[in-house]
Amino acid sequence: MATFISNVFYFFLAFLMLTFISIVSLQQYNDKTGPSDHDQLLIVSKGQSLASIASHLRDLNLIENRVVFMIAVRLSGLHNEIKFGEYIIPRAASIREIIDKLVSGISAQYTITIPEGLTTNSVIDLINKDMRIKGDLIYIADEGELAPNTYSFDITTNKEDLFLKMKSEQNKILDFAWNKRATDLPLKSAYELLILASIVEKEAGNEEDKRKVASVFLNRLKKKMRLQSDPTVVFSLTKGKDTLNRDLTKVDLKIRSPFNTYKIDGLPPSPICNPSKSSIYAVANPIETDFLYFVANGKGGHNFSKNLKQHNSFVNEYRRLKKKR
Repeated sequence: MATFISNVFYFFLAFLMLTFISIVSLQQYNDKTGPSDHDQLLIVSKGQSLASIASHLRDLNLIENRVVFMIAVRLSGLHNEIKFGEYIIPRAASIREIIDKLVSGISAQYTITIPEGLTTNSVIDLINKDMRIKGDLIYIADEGELAPNTYSFDITTNKEDLFLKMKSEQNKILDFAWNKRATDLPLKSAYELLILASIVEKEAGNEEDKRKVASVFLNRLKKKMRLQSDPTVVFSLTKGKDTLNRDLTKVDLKIRSPFNTYKIDGLPPSPICNPSKSSIYAVANPIETDFLYFVANGKGGHNFSKNLKQHNSFVNEYRRLKKKR
């Protein structure tokens, strides 16, 4: 009897030692450098089984043994914690690092850049054509309501989410600018500020000129002068849906449209593009000037004038520069 008990004891001891060695070996294996020599994109679908994930990892050469990976996940108790998404698995990532990443749910991040001054139609086109962004196609949004910027997104982001983010950002920018605006602006609302900012966006050749261009238009509004902005005529012709691949003509300037500021008094009824934060701020707090006119200087900026005589001189200078090219 004593011998039997002794044998059972030694068998149990051997079993414990084997189990301990196995666990230690598995832990060491889990921390072992992975076989992949470069970063890999791993896509985990919603409802995908652990066995399928392990096979995918093996196919991508991110792990050496799918069974060992599955055991490691089961022993850690995290088999129900893996979240669907797109994950960038770093080169040489260990099994433990892979499990941590899949449980964290932090998907691979992508970016999309919305350039300043695009029309809403162009922004919609960019979003709808980006196959990385999920969800139903967007067909309509108001002009001017989307903030130009570089936006991050992942597999869980859909097109509607991105649009709401852009709209929210533009609202924040506009509210801040309106609340911090100069006291003597000839504008009745934040929306009028947005309209004028969209015109400044299309007119100004660089960031330095924006506050000067804004001052010209604000000065003209104060004097009840028409804005006479060429980009508003372009918008009248294209409705923001196309590009006008030619110079404006005298006939164009006479087109009957609520957006043609050569023919209407004051501001057009809505923005002509999605203006940047800097253009919105430029209108909210322009440089104080006596300028009433400006024209391109052929060097990426503008020449500003206080009277028509000086302005015409700069116009002739610009025309001479164009002829030399």
